[in-house]
Amino acid sequence: MGILDFLSRRAEKPLPIGLEQVYDASIRDEPEPRMLAHNRRLADAIQDFQDHEDNPRPQEIFTFEDERRLQPDYHVPYYWCASYYMKKRNYELAKDILRSGIEKCRGKSALCRRLAECYFCTGDLEKSIYWFCTAIMAGDQTDFNPYLFIGYMCDAYGLKNEAYWARRRARGISYTMSFAVLEYVHSDRDKIMTFALEKKTEKAVKMLQAFYLHASKTLGDL
Repeated sequence: MGILDFLSRRAEKPLPIGLEQVYDASIRDEPEPRMLAHNRRLADAIQDFQDHEDNPRPQEIFTFEDERRLQPDYHVPYYWCASYYMKKRNYELAKDILRSGIEKCRGKSALCRRLAECYFCTGDLEKSIYWFCTAIMAGDQTDFNPYLFIGYMCDAYGLKNEAYWARRRARGISYTMSFAVLEYVHSDRDKIMTFALEKKTEKAVKMLQAFYLHASKTLGDL
């Protein structure tokens, strides 16, 4: 072993918690050839849902459920089925749908992120962190939302390096996106930080520290 190898090994910090407790390394996105633009029925139902998001209409969930039955390995209907039930505050059903989609579908990272948001809504901090971290490691690094959630939680705990890295990754991903889109999570900053402080556990802090040490080396900066 050379002197540089020796010094770099000494500089590496041991992980404060095992990575198996931080994210599921077996979950990875697979190539998905289907595009939403090719399914006008599903695309229209999603648009209708977004137009009436404060009061989702039953016909939308009928379409989402029907598309899930017709395409059981396509993640998009699972995502919007779960989104519908989350709006109705039926979080347990939403979680079941998302877990089923993660098991069956090629596109998994968006479902992992939605599952993390489900756990966030039900007050389970550690599972929320676990699934945000899984979403990041499973995906193609085009979703900035998990990074902002992780970054704001790190902010709440005074983890400056971890928070800076996560926010920098989010900014790099969202650079070409509109300010209005990015503002979606920025506006929730105080809510995320308050939640993190109210539900703070020693394990949650260690999960965030371990994820930063691992992911910053694996993924780098943007």
